[in-house]
Amino acid sequence: MLLQGTVVLPAQQSDVVSMPVAGVVQAVLVAPMQIVRAGQPVARIMSPELAQWLREWLMADTQARLAQGKAQRDEQMFADGIVSEHRRNESRAQYEMASVAARERRQALRLAGVGEATLAQASKTAGLSPQLTLVAPVAGTVLEQMATPGQRLEAGSLVAHIARAGSLAIELQASREQAQALRVGDALQVDGCKAPARITALSPQLSSATQGVQLRAELTGREDCLRINQFVQLRWQGSAAASAAGVLSVPAAAVVQQGGRHYVFVRQPQGFRAVVVTTGPGGGSDVVITSGLKAGDEVAVKGVAAIKGAWLGLGAEAGAGQ
Repeated sequence: MLLQGTVVLPAQQSDVVSMPVAGVVQAVLVAPMQIVRAGQPVARIMSPELAQWLREWLMADTQARLAQGKAQRDEQMFADGIVSEHRRNESRAQYEMASVAARERRQALRLAGVGEATLAQASKTAGLSPQLTLVAPVAGTVLEQMATPGQRLEAGSLVAHIARAGSLAIELQASREQAQALRVGDALQVDGCKAPARITALSPQLSSATQGVQLRAELTGREDCLRINQFVQLRWQGSAAASAAGVLSVPAAAVVQQGGRHYVFVRQPQGFRAVVVTTGPGGGSDVVITSGLKAGDEVAVKGVAAIKGAWLGLGAEAGAGQ
């Protein structure tokens, strides 16, 4: 059974670099098709909003340290009987709230891509740098680079699209009849690849436009034989359950009809013998055989019309072959 499909990048193999805050792109440090490592700089941006976040964090961190000192003094004074328990508890609560606010702003900066070393330096010098370097989250290949120097981007805007190194997927469609013979786990031989692909999903619904069934297959090997968006042809290898039940497939040209039954011509020492077979659901260039053949049988594919003509001219032998 011959199928056609398109090579795609699975969603789980794709990562993006996006703007954590609004800003202006100062420099782009990678190009499409470039291989990058995890943590490699991708772009530098300038963001006044980032400087504001740093200032708010420094203020919150200072307030937390002051609240901590006051809470410690009141704790000691309460132990000495100088202040009441209410004042001690009030100082504790103020310190906890100030500490939570400082941690919250620090976490926002870390999520924006500001490193621990930068935060430590800012805490010592009270520096408010509006520059930020965006880095690749994973190792892979840059598929797209969407930003240009001087461009202003809002928070969440895409800067680069990175494909992780790994297996590709193939999206394909089968007719309703073909899909009845396919199962998850079936092998598909891909033109140009040594390792087969395996069907990983079959859609439970038909396409409203084509009335076909959408399938997804993934390569079992890591050979470099396909490219994203490539059109490929795949040949169904049969399912494990079908093989165990004696289900085989042969080229459509090998099957002939006579008297309402299907025949194939199996090679014998004296020539070819007509064998009645039962066909299953399928289509395209191959026909599924559910009974009548066994693995290893050699069937005629070329010159079938001539063989059929000779067979029909020898009625006695034809009857014996059935």
